[in-house]
Amino acid sequence: MRALECVYHLGCFCCCVCERQLRKGDEFVLKEGQLLCKSDYEKEKELLSSVSPDDSDSVKSEDEDLDIKPGKGSGGHGKGSDDGKDPRRPKRPRTILTTQQRRAFKASFEVSSKPCRKVRETLAAETGLSVRVVQVWFQNQRAKMKKLARRQQQQQEQQNSQRLGQGKQQNH
Repeated sequence: MRALECVYHLGCFCCCVCERQLRKGDEFVLKEGQLLCKSDYEKEKELLSSVSPDDSDSVKSEDEDLDIKPGKGSGGHGKGSDDGKDPRRPKRPRTILTTQQRRAFKASFEVSSKPCRKVRETLAAETGLSVRVVQVWFQNQRAKMKKLARRQQQQQEQQNSQRLGQGKQQNH
């Protein structure tokens, strides 16, 4: 199983608190190199939020240690407080889609890359995921398609320029 850049044996892919084995579709958090199931993460979050205000700085630094890839050009600091979100609010657990959920999304994506709200709500109900997870999946898929198209266009342009270069060499 894979969690960000870490790869685990199936038997090792378990919560470090309750030792419950995690499966595809389970929500979990990778915090300071440790896997936590959603329920143990929520319990830890509650405990940390009940800490006195004087300790709030240490709570913040622990939350920032969640192993989540920083965005491009962010300098490794992740998203700052510029985006209006509470910097002490921990990241939500990463969702792993099951094969069945992924197939449903891909089938819908083939019909429309920008489904309307009703279609997103139907997909959410069918897959048991939140509408927001469905929405983000479609956004990510569109970005992926755009990136692949751009890469394919660059390769095509390189091939065309190489052919032009070979044609000029043969004429001389």
